[in-house]
Amino acid sequence: MIEGEAPIRDGLLFTRDTSLAERISRAVLHWPLGIVVRDSWEGWEKVSPDCRLLLIDRGTIPSLDLSDGNFRIILCGEGERLLEALTQFLYLREPLSQAVGIEHLLHTKCRQYLKAVSSLRDSDSAYSFFSDLLDRMLIPTALDVTEGNQHKASRILGISRTTFRSKMKSIAEGERGPGNGNSC
Repeated sequence: MIEGEAPIRDGLLFTRDTSLAERISRAVLHWPLGIVVRDSWEGWEKVSPDCRLLLIDRGTIPSLDLSDGNFRIILCGEGERLLEALTQFLYLREPLSQAVGIEHLLHTKCRQYLKAVSSLRDSDSAYSFFSDLLDRMLIPTALDVTEGNQHKASRILGISRTTFRSKMKSIAEGERGPGNGNSC
């Protein structure tokens, strides 16, 4: 983050379009950004001075005075154009802040790994490397989020409990590594 730049933690979305509000909520899911939805403009006195991001759906909220003397980032647009503007803003801001879109981050890291191993003649399968890596991250995290409930964890991940248990077993065996078992 650039010195003196305030991190964006919370924002307000002004819209009466619930579908747009849901799409914007999904768009910011992997960013440290909480969006509160309001269906009407009630003036600057109802906006916290700490709020640095305002999203205004011009399709459902009439014109309003956008100057209040505080530094704010204000994105205005109608429907999908507002969503596109927010997405572009988040990706442009990424190098300057701690907010990193998971898709962008994974793309960058996959590209770095694939470039590094592309010159090797005998390398492990990149696909299995990333699949195993994701399993090692997702399985324990899902268990943590569901407080150890395997049924809920498998449902969150969209896999069967049998597959979930199999992946748990593979992870546990991988952690022990070869020769670290209890055999004589």
